[in-house]
Amino acid sequence: MAISMDFLTKEIFVKVFTTSMVLLRAAYLLYFFGATATLDSFFLAKAIVGLVALVSILFEIVYSSKLVTFKHDLNFIKKYNIYIGRIALLISVIALALALISGTEKLVIINMIILSIWAIISINSNYYLLIYRYQLKNKRVLFYYSLLSLLDVVILVVLHKLNIFGDSLSFLALAMSLVMSEAIVFLLLFSKYTYKVFSSGQAALCDEKLPVVYFFKVLGILVVITLIDITDKYFLSFMGEGSIVYYVYGLKAPLIIRQSLDIKSNFFVQINELKTLDEVRQVFFKTLKRLAPFFMLAALVLVIVVEVFGSAIISFFKLDNLLLLKKIIYIGVITVLFYMVWDLFYRYYYRSGKIDLLLKVAFIGFVLNIIFNYIFAISLKLEVLGVLISTFSIYCFYTVVSYYNLIGVNRKNG
Repeated sequence: MAISMDFLTKEIFVKVFTTSMVLLRAAYLLYFFGATATLDSFFLAKAIVGLVALVSILFEIVYSSKLVTFKHDLNFIKKYNIYIGRIALLISVIALALALISGTEKLVIINMIILSIWAIISINSNYYLLIYRYQLKNKRVLFYYSLLSLLDVVILVVLHKLNIFGDSLSFLALAMSLVMSEAIVFLLLFSKYTYKVFSSGQAALCDEKLPVVYFFKVLGILVVITLIDITDKYFLSFMGEGSIVYYVYGLKAPLIIRQSLDIKSNFFVQINELKTLDEVRQVFFKTLKRLAPFFMLAALVLVIVVEVFGSAIISFFKLDNLLLLKKIIYIGVITVLFYMVWDLFYRYYYRSGKIDLLLKVAFIGFVLNIIFNYIFAISLKLEVLGVLISTFSIYCFYTVVSYYNLIGVNRKNG
């Protein structure tokens, strides 16, 4: 049974609330920490830990279609809960080892250690959320997002205001607030179900085998795409203190539009239950049609806010380059539009059985991103804007090529 568009609309409105909390948290960080090396290190660490967080997407892509059959099978659920936990831990250790070997700054390493714990808890939460979606326990899904976003802000403010870690370690509040809020929500929403799974489920009785070749192809695709963000932050780290902060905060508002309208998981659930690719294509365009008015409204509101309150915002947060921030925001809005379409195309590839083609497209995009970053950011000396132009170019490439591969070719053959 496919998830109704009515629920998708409800989820969009709930995510509008949750992303407003994300925006509040981001504003708090910028106000108290400013465009400094502290935030630069935090955001670079978070980008690297994204390699761990991708395990959630890995399971969603490789096995979510199996949940149509096994959504109530505790043996299956336990077996793959153990799998994703081990994989997440392994990637965390590898990422930290590589960071240490490469001489990464101490502040980044400390943030990586804490954020790796957060990522592992978050992966387990998202695993159960995906199961709940298939079990149609949608209220729990919405409650998770609402409560987590609220606790993120509350715990951050409490840790920072009470100066729990002292002046010299105040930066720990940034990562620890994420760990604590995720842990609390997990205990409240998933601890009972986790106990049921691990006390009643018997992983040895699950006959479903891990498709090794397919698994590593998907992992390779996810790593390549995640490396694009890491590469961007890496180039920015050479462009002076605060460069990553300007980039991240300039893109914050456009990305909040994406997060508010983020229904890619529901899209994947729907298309996994469809029988023909023609039905998948119809749902794809129906989803875009539903998203379009929300996106246009959000983009319009964002432009008005920036033009009317831009100077006041810059002054309030003690930043000194309004023009740069505006350029990042406006280019970011267009970039996010392509990013959101790519989110859907990305899952369309899997449903169409074109994983080898997706791997090629993703890898070419990654290589182009490195080349474009060097050309625009360094050779042409556009610095932060150069990195953003590179990112924009890559998502344009992904979207156009994917449209041709998944829809254009079929129409031509038809």
